[in-house]
Amino acid sequence: MRLAPLIAILTAVFLPLLAAGQSFRGAIESNSAVYFDDPALGPAAHRWGSNNYLKLDWQRDSLSAGVQAEWYPQALAGYPSELKGAGLTGLYIDWTHGLLHLHGGSFHEQLGSGLLLRSWEDRDLGLNNCIDGGWASVRTGGRELEFKLLGGFPKYGLWPTGASALAGADLSLDVLRSLGVESVHTLKLEGSFTDRIALKTDEGIAYLASGSGFSVPLHLPGWSARAQYAWEGFSLKAEYVGKGADFYAEQLSGAKERYRLKGGNAQLIEVTAAAGPFSGTITLRRLENMAEHIFLTTSAPSLTNTLNYLPSLCMQQSYMLAGLNPYVTYADGEAGVQGDLFWTFRRGSALGGRYGMKLHVAGSWIEALPCALPDRTESHLAYRDVNIELERRWSRAFKTIAFVSIQENSPTHGNRKATNAQNVFVLDGQYRISSDVAARLELQYLYSQELSRDWMAALVEFTFSPHWSFTLSDMYNHGSSKVHYYNIGASYSLDALNISLLAGRNREGMICSGGVCRWQPAFTGGVLRIQWSF
Repeated sequence: MRLAPLIAILTAVFLPLLAAGQSFRGAIESNSAVYFDDPALGPAAHRWGSNNYLKLDWQRDSLSAGVQAEWYPQALAGYPSELKGAGLTGLYIDWTHGLLHLHGGSFHEQLGSGLLLRSWEDRDLGLNNCIDGGWASVRTGGRELEFKLLGGFPKYGLWPTGASALAGADLSLDVLRSLGVESVHTLKLEGSFTDRIALKTDEGIAYLASGSGFSVPLHLPGWSARAQYAWEGFSLKAEYVGKGADFYAEQLSGAKERYRLKGGNAQLIEVTAAAGPFSGTITLRRLENMAEHIFLTTSAPSLTNTLNYLPSLCMQQSYMLAGLNPYVTYADGEAGVQGDLFWTFRRGSALGGRYGMKLHVAGSWIEALPCALPDRTESHLAYRDVNIELERRWSRAFKTIAFVSIQENSPTHGNRKATNAQNVFVLDGQYRISSDVAARLELQYLYSQELSRDWMAALVEFTFSPHWSFTLSDMYNHGSSKVHYYNIGASYSLDALNISLLAGRNREGMICSGGVCRWQPAFTGGVLRIQWSF
């Protein structure tokens, strides 16, 4: 769709609302980049890219409406190829009356943890798989019982594909409230059902299915049963998800594939506890054939062609070298456990000192299941890590963070014995020079005998409140390529306006957000980001 007709649509929709407006707000975001040839990285595949977003919302009493438009004259490098041109990725009207809530148009939805269904937006990933349709919910006055019906057409890229439709229902029951019991305990039982309807079938998928003696089902049902219990500092969540039989490409030895119908299932248990200075969380999850796509295709997998949420079951790293080789969920079959322990050493204690200290220990162990391993008859290690973070404040102005991450990752998701191991060490120092000026220094080192071997990195950041901040960083692969990946950046903020500029050389690899990742090619260039809310 061209930009001019899109502007005309937005004007026609929102001018009447502005005339009667009670509450109006909006946001504009533009991310643009230029790319240059680099002797270390090679010629640039594109010379420029630009991702642009406009969101407008209006509300009067219990009635609200909104629209979101996106424009990609040429998407930034590494973003899904489906992002081309301009389109409406959000247009809705919403009305609440008493216990009834109605929503028509585009919406995002999550059922339970998202294993069954999650449509959401993440601009760092280039993902916005909202559903064009509507939903209706009704609840009792004390929210003892809530029921929702939803349906529509999932969006793939900038527009619904018309290849599939989605219908679903969700029910939540607060057991103790429904019985009139006033208690410090909370017990909820929840259930969901979805049906993905294949309105069109990819010719390649239909051909492979026919050659294997079956046809692709019209309906793909899915269901989720959940229970939640909470008492003071303790909570327990459990979820079971199942999905009907669908087209499945089974990996065989020798890079061969076999096609058949196969169902899927997932189990999730999460326990959280807190007492005094201690708190902790442990999560157990098992997945088998849980990749849920908007439509089946023989094309290369795309992040935008997804309908559920399968984040990696390990610590989401924020330091450069710790996140250099992240683990990506193996939806065909994996089982794992992740644990986090937080310990706060209080001020004045022997270990806490005058200003206190915080310790965070996190670890995970993930194994690939034999149902997804063509060369194995038993589970095998896919990923494991141990992370230790110690934060200590030495004075009102000075704080340090010491961080260690020990990681082991299987490049074949457990199908071979060989793994890649790396140890990351970080020292992060933060010093407040004055009430308006602060400085931060990161020193990092990665030790490994595999992949590109050893790395070192450093980052310096200066903040001049409330408007300016400047960063200078470099990652150097002295173990293999001998290439520096340097960046310099500046950011300016004024009320609801933020402008940032980042320039330098960037390594190829996975860019992750919320445990979900996309591939980012290497590039040298500059990126300008403008964000404004009004």
